[in-house]
Amino acid sequence: MRLSQYDIQFRTRPAIKGQALADFIVECTAREATEQARDEDEEWWTLSTDGASGPKGCGGGVVLITPEGFRAYYALRFAFKLSNNEAEYEALLGGLRLALNMRVEKLKIRCDSRLVVGQVTGEFEVSDERMRRYRDVVLQLLGQLINYEVLQVPRVQNTDADMLSKLSQGAPEHISKIARVEDFERSSLEFYPVLPIHSQPPPPPCWLDHLKEYKQTGTLPPDEVDAKLVKWRAPTYVIMGDTLYKRSYNGALLRYLYPDEARSVMEEIHEGTCSAHQGAFTMARRAILQGYFWPRMAKECADYVRSCETCQHFQVGPGRPATNYTPISSVIPFSRWGVDIVGALPMGSGKRKYLIVVVDYFTKWVEAKPLASITSARCKQFVYQDILCRFGVPIQLITDNGRQFEGQEFEAFCAEWRINHSRVAVCYPQANGQVENANRTIVNGLKKKLESAGGAWVEELDAILWAYRTTPRRATGETPFSLAYGFEARAPAEAVIPSRREERI
Repeated sequence: MRLSQYDIQFRTRPAIKGQALADFIVECTAREATEQARDEDEEWWTLSTDGASGPKGCGGGVVLITPEGFRAYYALRFAFKLSNNEAEYEALLGGLRLALNMRVEKLKIRCDSRLVVGQVTGEFEVSDERMRRYRDVVLQLLGQLINYEVLQVPRVQNTDADMLSKLSQGAPEHISKIARVEDFERSSLEFYPVLPIHSQPPPPPCWLDHLKEYKQTGTLPPDEVDAKLVKWRAPTYVIMGDTLYKRSYNGALLRYLYPDEARSVMEEIHEGTCSAHQGAFTMARRAILQGYFWPRMAKECADYVRSCETCQHFQVGPGRPATNYTPISSVIPFSRWGVDIVGALPMGSGKRKYLIVVVDYFTKWVEAKPLASITSARCKQFVYQDILCRFGVPIQLITDNGRQFEGQEFEAFCAEWRINHSRVAVCYPQANGQVENANRTIVNGLKKKLESAGGAWVEELDAILWAYRTTPRRATGETPFSLAYGFEARAPAEAVIPSRREERI
């Protein structure tokens, strides 16, 4: 009451809420993080480089920025002929030498050449020998830094170094006052010796090496247990030249693979050129059909599939049919086909979003074609071009009750070629289960491929079909390719690791 004359208001002290305490902690933490980031940025230098090669000469530009923001400009003029990429490397080496002479420990390198940055960071492979030497010298100098970053920036963000690289003929007088101009008579590669290539030590000998030595020279390993195992395994193996083969149960020779070779074959079968992220059993069967063998191949294939992120993402739970499958037998290959439509799928190239699939009931051969529309005329054209002109006139076509198959145009086409057109019952569309099974396999393979193809399922369709045709089917125990052509297809893995039949050619 006495203080009211001084216009002072009295308020009771409220409780400290958790939000106020949280705001206080965030404010103090942000302040500490900002100060820590500022201290870290004060230790980093920035190097911008650029090189240029033209008919008038070759040059390079270097801009070195200190942590305080002071800029040092250097113009490099080369008295020898260089390509544009070599000039970029020369400018980068000149900037690195300058930074090391100034005892820089942490350096951020900015260059507008995507090729140079990609080769230094390991993103791009180096095929040319001279470019490889430049890359090795750059990595040698970068190894003297405590920490570094190599970034590719647009040319508009590297204008200072780009301007300095153009001063190859002669620098104006006012430029020499703000930038130091240096002339180089010889290439930087002459100042750095060629580093010797250190070959990795060979892996320790395993039982496979002991077995090969025993089959070639009859020498057993010194250990009694290893010697006993070699004698026990030797009768099932055959050595030809320097390659070891295992004799399978049917007498075929399968090439024995080392662990690194087996890993390469599994990668090619599972996610290579002609693959569909298939399961462990299918991978092992395909490896054997291609002529390869290694111990515990079924277990290693299962472990590989379990470690595949794409397969885990699209994993489908096991399911059993409500009733037993009804086998459909046909004595003539390509005489009975099942036809079905898949879609609508994501819009592909050429506005194609549908897929027409046909399966031969004898060989399980699959043909598929993407379509923009599924009219009766399109279906008739597909049957004529992809079935009649390639495999002959079929006896029977089995389709569902889609409108495109019930049209007069399609019916007249079947009547003209004396093709028996059968439709499944409306109450039981699963009667065309063979083609439905193929559709499910193809769509599952497309889903897994779409992760890396970015939605371009039309371009990935051929690889999915190839994987389906070269995979053994449980109904026949053979691949559709072998039933259609009488022999197995040459797999991509055989081009790198030759199998027995590859070496006999």
